[in-house]
Amino acid sequence: MPKQTLVFAALLIILGLGAFLSSGSQTALLPAYAGFALAVLAGLALVFEGGRRHLMHIAAVVALLGAVAPAAALGIRAAQMGPLALTVNIGMLALCGGLLALMVRSFVLMRQAA
Repeated sequence: MPKQTLVFAALLIILGLGAFLSSGSQTALLPAYAGFALAVLAGLALVFEGGRRHLMHIAAVVALLGAVAPAAALGIRAAQMGPLALTVNIGMLALCGGLLALMVRSFVLMRQAA
């Protein structure tokens, strides 16, 4: 799972940096912050084999928070969002939600194999 997490982290960083460069707004960097945290956790999981399970569980929590935050923002004020903010929130929700789904599936498969 660490390699897949790095891919999702890179996509979140690209999303955040692209939104920031388009708008100049600091809040547009939120996906990049989540992506950076995921990249650090995935990198550590690749290096420290013994702590991989724990690091990936922490990454799953980051992905969960990364999905809940834009979902809440969309639920509260989607009608007032501009097109860029709407796109960034939907993108972050899709990426973090997708990563979380893959992680849960991986955790279940690992548990069944043990």
